[in-house]
Amino acid sequence: MKWAGAFFIMAASLFIGFYKSKSYSERVRQIRQFETAFIMLESSIAYGAESMETAARSISKAIEKPASTAFYQFAEALATCDDSAGQLWTTILNQQAGQLALKKRDVQIVEQAGCMLGAVTQSAEARKLQLVLKQLEKQREEAAVEEKRLSGMTRSLSLLFGMMTAILLL
Repeated sequence: MKWAGAFFIMAASLFIGFYKSKSYSERVRQIRQFETAFIMLESSIAYGAESMETAARSISKAIEKPASTAFYQFAEALATCDDSAGQLWTTILNQQAGQLALKKRDVQIVEQAGCMLGAVTQSAEARKLQLVLKQLEKQREEAAVEEKRLSGMTRSLSLLFGMMTAILLL
C-alpha cells in the first residue's frame, strides 16, 4: 500500500511539472499567434480594403485559439458597441487575460497595439503596429530562451520533489 501511495505521489508531482513546463511553450506559441495576427492586421490597414470589424473577423478565422477568440470577440464588439476600438480591445483583452499564458508585459504590449486602432491615421497605425511587432518578437525570443532554460529543469525538479516526498513517507 505504501508503494502505491509513493507511486501516486511521484506521478502527481511529475504531472504538475509537465503542466508547468507546458506553460512555458504555450507562452511562446501565443506570442507567435498575436504576431501573426498583427501582421495580418497591418496588411489589412495598409491596403484599407476592409473595415476593422471584417479584418478582425478574418484574422479570428486564420489563427488558433486563444488569440482567435480575442479577435472574434473584438469583431463582435465592434459590430454591436459604440465605444472606440481601443476601449473595446482593452476590455476584451482584460477579459481574456486569465486564459492566456502570457506574462503581464506581453499582455501590455498586445493591449498597446489595440489601443490606437481607429484613433490615428493609417500610416500612424502601420508604424505603431511595426513597433509592437518588434516588441513582440523580442518578447518571443525571451520566452523561447526562458522555455529552453526552465522547461527541463521544472520537469526534473518536480520528479525529484516527488521522489523525495515518497522516500520520506516510506
